[in-house]
Amino acid sequence: MPHELSHTALAGTAEAQTAMDPQEAAEPMTATRPALVRDGRDDAFRAFVHGLLAFTARLEATRQGLGAYTGLSGPQYSILISIAHLSRSADVSVSTLAGHLHYSGTFVTAEVGRLVKMGLVAKEPHPTDGRRVSLSVTPAGVTRLNDLAPVQAQVNDTLFAALGPADFDRMLTLLPGLVAGGDNALALLDYETQRKAHGE
Repeated sequence: MPHELSHTALAGTAEAQTAMDPQEAAEPMTATRPALVRDGRDDAFRAFVHGLLAFTARLEATRQGLGAYTGLSGPQYSILISIAHLSRSADVSVSTLAGHLHYSGTFVTAEVGRLVKMGLVAKEPHPTDGRRVSLSVTPAGVTRLNDLAPVQAQVNDTLFAALGPADFDRMLTLLPGLVAGGDNALALLDYETQRKAHGE
C-alpha cells in the first residue's frame, strides 16, 4: 500500500508541475516583432499568414485563368497587359517591365520573345538608347486584351469585393514594403541555409 501511494503522489506532483509551468511545453514563436504578437502569442500572426497564403493561391489561380481565357500563360498575360498599361505614359523596355513585375530580366526577355512570335507584342529600337528596345502591344494584342476586359473586370471586382476605398488605398501603401520585406526575407533565408550547409 505505501508503495502504491508513493507512485500516486509522484504522478500527481508531475501533473501539477506540468500545469504550473506551461511555458516549458509552449511551441516556439514564429514571429517576435511586437507588431506581430498578441498577448505574447503568435496565433494571430499564424492565422494572418495562412489566410494570406490562401488568398495568394487564389490570386495566382485567377491570373492563370485569365491568361488561359485569352490563350496565354499567367506570366505572358501579366506581361502583355503591363506593356499596354505602362506604355500609356512612357517607353516600355525589358528592364522597365522586369522592375514593374518583379521578374528577372532574363525571364521577361524570353516571354516577350514568345509574345513577339505570337504577333501580340512588337519590338522597336529605343529612340535615344541604341542598346535598348521599346516594347508595344500590336493591334492583335490589343484585340485580345479588349476581348478579355469584360470578364476580367467582373473577376477582379469579385476577387477584391471585400475591399472598400480606404482598404484599397491602404493596401496600395503597404504593398511596396511587403514586397521589399519578401526580398529581404528570402535573402536572409538563403544566407541561413548556406550557413547550415557549411556547418556554421
